[in-house]
Amino acid sequence: MTGARLIAAVIALMLLCSCNQLVARVFNAPMIDRGMLEKTFDEDFEAPLSFWDMKRNPEGRWKTNYFHSIQDINMPDGWKSRTLAPNGEAQFYGDPMIGMDPFSWRKGELTIIGQRNPYVADARTHHLPYLSGLITTEKSFSQKYGYFEARVALPKMGKGIWPAFWLLPKPRMENGWTQSVGQQEIDVFESIGEPGALYFGSFYEKDGGKVLDDQARNYFTSADLTEFHTYGVLLTSREIVWYVDDREVRRRPNVDFHMPAYMLLNLALGGSWPGMPDATTPLPAQMRIAWVRAYKLKQDDP
Repeated sequence: MTGARLIAAVIALMLLCSCNQLVARVFNAPMIDRGMLEKTFDEDFEAPLSFWDMKRNPEGRWKTNYFHSIQDINMPDGWKSRTLAPNGEAQFYGDPMIGMDPFSWRKGELTIIGQRNPYVADARTHHLPYLSGLITTEKSFSQKYGYFEARVALPKMGKGIWPAFWLLPKPRMENGWTQSVGQQEIDVFESIGEPGALYFGSFYEKDGGKVLDDQARNYFTSADLTEFHTYGVLLTSREIVWYVDDREVRRRPNVDFHMPAYMLLNLALGGSWPGMPDATTPLPAQMRIAWVRAYKLKQDDP
């Protein structure tokens, strides 16, 4: 085969593969060894979601707000647990239990919908301009180390669109209030609306502050990110390893994430990093989730 024909064949193969999996610098990267995993959590969205509520459904699986601040949406500062104001985010995370529902469900798929806030006049939303959704396993599932993954189709790209799948340390209870146990965070993936770009990061704690491991965490692909891909992270006592479609994309030392972690998936809108949505932003934005899973390791540190 001539050089030109060989190059053309390789390009054609890459374009073909990109329809099914991310093709970039991980083309020949190692794949996750599923033989070392034992499933501990499985949500396939075959039934409507069970949303957690302190009074009405304390056994619910999915919580729709953060652990910090006032948890009761009807209290004056209840909105603070339904956005991340320090990030400059412009969305209010809706509560389906009171009718502000940012989710659409059909058998086998959950969609988080980010849109202009139809309840913007309601003071409980702090008059934030957008309504969107967050789901977490804070109250139902956490584990120390293991493999965490979700199969997700990202929204159409556009300014101010910020979907993410991440892990946080499970907070502790103190005098009836949830308290942070550290500043650690693992971002299984983030996108800020840039075509073909993903971010994989982790934060460790230093002198009580939150420190990003480094900036070399962006990843580019020719694949269609609005189609379903599987995003996972392997957390061991020594390392944090990121995977996309079962192939390794990044590896970092585990500096100090040695406590049980719970999972969060959300669709933020606006913020100091992605910027605010503008006239070109495709709204409503839809983040589709096929399933969420977690596994413990058959060996503590393979």
